[in-house]
Amino acid sequence: MMRMRRILCITALLNCLFLLPASAQTPDTGLIGVGADIGVFFPDAAFEKTFTFDGFGEFYWTPRISFRGMFSYASPGFENRTEDHFRQARFLFNASYNWEYGVFHPFATAGAGFYFVRELIDGAPDPDSDTRGGLNFGGGGEYFIGERASVKGEARFDVVSHPAGFPDATGFTLTVGYKRYF
Repeated sequence: MMRMRRILCITALLNCLFLLPASAQTPDTGLIGVGADIGVFFPDAAFEKTFTFDGFGEFYWTPRISFRGMFSYASPGFENRTEDHFRQARFLFNASYNWEYGVFHPFATAGAGFYFVRELIDGAPDPDSDTRGGLNFGGGGEYFIGERASVKGEARFDVVSHPAGFPDATGFTLTVGYKRYF
């Protein structure tokens, strides 16, 4: 728990370092944003918290509405079993709505995706991977540090289908990242 607090404090501190004055930027229709996030994934109680990262591309249909495709990866360990993991690769598709408050743009997002999961048990042969469907909901804020660049923070909750007898891939993610517009 203490390690998690340190990670969150360091993340918040690094995020504050990038909060520099910038001119306002309103995404135009047809604008494309590309970026990456790092953060912490809080899985089901049977697993340990873990580092997560994702990359995304976003297309602005209007200045307020965008569509995003995202690849995300996490590999939480089973609680109290250090060598065993539940690897998760996610392909997510979201719609997002943002509001403008000068250089700060809060946003809300919702979507669906494919969740590729695999239990990796130490000393056991690798089992087949499992593909599940799921929904995700979240929100966050984007702070523009220039005409075509921003730092962002996001919270996302993934609700993943859960077949009986298999681990649950549902979880909560907190990330910070960088986005570049083209």
